[in-house]
Amino acid sequence: MSHKSSITILSSLFRPENDARPTLLLGAGASFTSGIPLAGESVRRLAKQVFAERELCGRVPVDQIKPSEWVNWLRNHDWFLPGEENLAENFPLIIEHLLQPEAYRRRLLLELTSIKGDIGIGYHALADLVLRGLAGTVMTTNFDLCLPRALAQKHPHIRHVAEVNRGESDFNEFSLFAKAQIVWLHGKAEQYTDRNLIEETKTLETVLLDHLRPLLDATPLVVMGYRGAEDSIMQSLLGDANQKFRQGVYWCTRGSEALHPNVEALKARLGRNFQQLEISGFDEAMRDLNLELAGIQRFAQPVTSQEHQEFDDLVCEGATWADIDADLALTTLRRYCEKLERGPVSSAELKPLMREIGLLRKDPEGNELPSNGCVLLFGRQPERFFPHSVLTATISDKKRTVFQGNLIKQYNEALNWLETKDVNPEIKVKGKQKHVSRLAYPERALIELLVNMIVHRDYEAREPSTINVEDNYSITFTNPASMSARSKVRLATDENGAFDPVPEFSDLRNRSLCDVFFGISAMERAGTGLIDALSLCTDAGGSSLFAFPPGAERFVGKLFRPGASAGSAAVSIDRRPIGTYTLNTLVFSAIPQFITKLRVHGGWANLKSKAALTEAGPFVFESRSNLLWTFLNPALSSAIFGDAMEGELEEIPLSTADDDPILHKKIAWLMRKHFEGYLRSFEVDGLMIEKTKKGFPAKRAYFKSKGQRNRTIIYDSPLRKGIRRDVVKRRGDDSLPWFECEGFGYEVVRFGEGWGVRIKPFYMFTKKDGQSPLPGYLRTKRATRRIRFDRNTNVESDFAFWGRFLSRGQQTISIGDGHVQDLILEGSFFTADVTEEGLLTDDSSAEDRRPA
Repeated sequence: MSHKSSITILSSLFRPENDARPTLLLGAGASFTSGIPLAGESVRRLAKQVFAERELCGRVPVDQIKPSEWVNWLRNHDWFLPGEENLAENFPLIIEHLLQPEAYRRRLLLELTSIKGDIGIGYHALADLVLRGLAGTVMTTNFDLCLPRALAQKHPHIRHVAEVNRGESDFNEFSLFAKAQIVWLHGKAEQYTDRNLIEETKTLETVLLDHLRPLLDATPLVVMGYRGAEDSIMQSLLGDANQKFRQGVYWCTRGSEALHPNVEALKARLGRNFQQLEISGFDEAMRDLNLELAGIQRFAQPVTSQEHQEFDDLVCEGATWADIDADLALTTLRRYCEKLERGPVSSAELKPLMREIGLLRKDPEGNELPSNGCVLLFGRQPERFFPHSVLTATISDKKRTVFQGNLIKQYNEALNWLETKDVNPEIKVKGKQKHVSRLAYPERALIELLVNMIVHRDYEAREPSTINVEDNYSITFTNPASMSARSKVRLATDENGAFDPVPEFSDLRNRSLCDVFFGISAMERAGTGLIDALSLCTDAGGSSLFAFPPGAERFVGKLFRPGASAGSAAVSIDRRPIGTYTLNTLVFSAIPQFITKLRVHGGWANLKSKAALTEAGPFVFESRSNLLWTFLNPALSSAIFGDAMEGELEEIPLSTADDDPILHKKIAWLMRKHFEGYLRSFEVDGLMIEKTKKGFPAKRAYFKSKGQRNRTIIYDSPLRKGIRRDVVKRRGDDSLPWFECEGFGYEVVRFGEGWGVRIKPFYMFTKKDGQSPLPGYLRTKRATRRIRFDRNTNVESDFAFWGRFLSRGQQTISIGDGHVQDLILEGSFFTADVTEEGLLTDDSSAEDRRPA
C-alpha cells in the first residue's frame, strides 16, 4: 500500500461525518525530526554521558568519548544485550542500572529530550487538526515536549490542553470528548513520573487502563512512530483479549518496515480489525493528512459548567440569542476561521462554532445562552447589560466623543477617531541635517494600545475606558484593570506603578475577547503589543509610559510625541510608510457555498401557476432554456419549485465560478437581484431604482424629491451625530424648476477571491416632478458643470454618506431577504493598507480608489 493510499484511508477516519474521532498513539519516531533521538541513539548518548561523568569523573568532555571506550564499558555489564540490532532494547536497562538516583535520571532524560530548534512539521500539522476538532486525544510513550509546544502555539484558540498521568493519580482532566488531551502513558520526566525502568515498562497502572479502555472501545486507534516493543503498551494496554477494537487499529510503518513480533501478535489476534498502513514518515503523513483535510472542521461539544470560568465566559444574565447580531458574528467569525485556516463557516455552523469557543453557554437549567464575551463582542445593545462598557475620548479634556455599542463597533469607530488630524496630526521632526514630516504618533502604536484597552479591561468595573489627547504633548489610554497576581510576579514596578513591558509575556484577562481579536488579526499572540508600542515611539523620536498606579485599580498607557521627552523574535514590525486606501466596493463577508440550478417544465407560465413565488425570494429565470438559478438550499428549492420542476435539481459550488463564465455570470446576476431587493427597502427614504425603457432595473438608483421640494437625509458618522445631507436640491427658477438628485450606479464584481458590489456615485438631473430624468443632452450639460465643483473632500463625503446610509449605520448588510442566511455585505467600503513604494503611478485601478 502506498503512502498516498494510506493518507486517503486516514483522512476518511478523521472526517467530521464519523461519530468518533480517532485516538492517536505516538512513539519516539514521531519526535525524531524534532531532534529527539530514537531508542538506539538514546542508548549511545546516555552511555557516553554516564561513562564521561561517572567513570572518568568529568575529566574528558562527552563529545570526545570514543566508541571503543563506552561500548567496551557497556559490554562488561552482565545485563547488557550485545549486538547493534539489540541496541534499542537496552534503553530500559541502561535507565534501570545506570541512571541512579532519581534526580540524576531526571537531569539526563531532560537533557536528552530537550528541543534545540523548531519542532517537526508533523507536530504543527497535528496541532492544526486538533484546532479544527478533527483530532482530540493523543497518547504518547514519549516524554519530550514537542506535542505540548505545538499545541501551545495555538493558544488562545485552543483554550486548554488537558494532560493526563503527569503524576500519581493524575486523571482529573481525562475526558472521552476533550478538545485537546495528551495522555502521558509513561509519565513525565519533569515530575519524576516517567516509567522507563524494567518493571515499569511491563505494565501500566490499572487506574490508567480503566480510563483508557472505554476510549479505545469507542474510537479508531491510529499508531505512528511506535515500534511496539514495550509490554506496558502491547500487553497491558492493547493486549487484553476482551478488547476487540471494533473501530479498528491502523498501524503506520515507514515503507516496507517489518512489524515487531509484539505487533504481529496483535495483528493475528484482531484479524480484519487491524490494518497496516505504509507512510513515508510521521512528518510527511501528518502534513499530507492536514492538507487532505484543509478547510474541514468538527465542532467540539459545548462546555456546560460555569465553575472556574472567567467573567467573559460566564452566561450573560438576561441575554438571549435575540440580543446578538448574528450577521456581525458570522462575518467576524468567518474572518476568524480564515485566519486560523479552519475552513469556511456558514450560518448553519455559526452556533456550533460559538459553542466550541465558549461564546454560547448553557445555564444550570440547560438553556443555551450567550456569554458575557458574546454580548460584548456581538450584542445589538450591549449597554443594556454592561452600561459602563463604553469608551470615551477627549481632546484636552474637551470635545468629548463616546463610543458605545459592541466591541467590534467600538474598535472600528475609535480607530477612525485616532486617525483624525485633531488626534494624530502630521508634524515636522528635526533630524541631524534636515527635518522630515510624519504623524505625531506611530499608527501601529495607537492600535496596540486601543486593542489592549478593549480586550484587557475589567468589564465588571463601573467606569468607562478613556482616551485623552493632550495637545502637542501626549495621548493617554486609561483602562479599569487591576494588576493580576501573574503580572505582579513578572513586571517590576516603581513607586508610581510604572513598568517596562516584558517580551513574550501576556496576561490575558478576557480570553474569549482575546481569542476573537487574535483571530481577526487585530492583535498578536505572543504578547508583543506594549513592546511594539514602546519600540515604535522610541524609533519615531518619542517615548512611552505604562503603569498600574498604586491604589487606582486601573492601567495607564501613555504615548509621547517627539520632543515631549526622551522585542520579540516571534512577531515582526513593518516600519515602511503605509497608505490607507478605500475602494468603492462593499465586499461580501459571507456568501453561500452553493448555487442551486433546476429546469422548469412548461416555462414561465407554468412556473407562475405552480410555484409559490412570493416565498421564493430573488431568483434568476432564463426563458430560452427554462433554467432557474437560486441561492435557496435544495430542500427549500424543491418545496417551492417542485411542482414546476423537470428532472433533478443540481447544487453547484460557487468556488468553480472562475472556471465557468456562464456560472460566473449567473452568480453575479443573482447577487445583483438580491442587492436590488435590499435597495427597495429604502423606498420610504425616497431612493428609487432607475428603470430601462423595457422596465428592467438599469443598475442605478437615485433619490427623488420630497413633494417637489428638497429631500434631506439625517445620518450619524462614527465621529458626528445628526449630520444633515441634502440629497435632492431644487434648482432653476420657479418658472422652469429642475432637481439635482444624488444617486449611484452599482454592479456585482469578483473581488480577489471573493465578491463585492461596486458603487459609483453620480448626479441625476430630473424634471420638475423630482423623479423623471431630464433629456440626455441636458443631463450631460449639468453634469459637466456640477463635476467642476467636486473635489477630493466631496468624494470622501460621498463614500462616508453612502456607506452609512446603505448599512443603516450597522456593521453588516444582510441582503438575503430572510431566505438566504449567508449573503452578507460589509457595512463600510473596503479599505486596505498599502506600502507607499507598492503604489504604481500607472495603476489603472486608481479611478476606483481614494485616500482614506
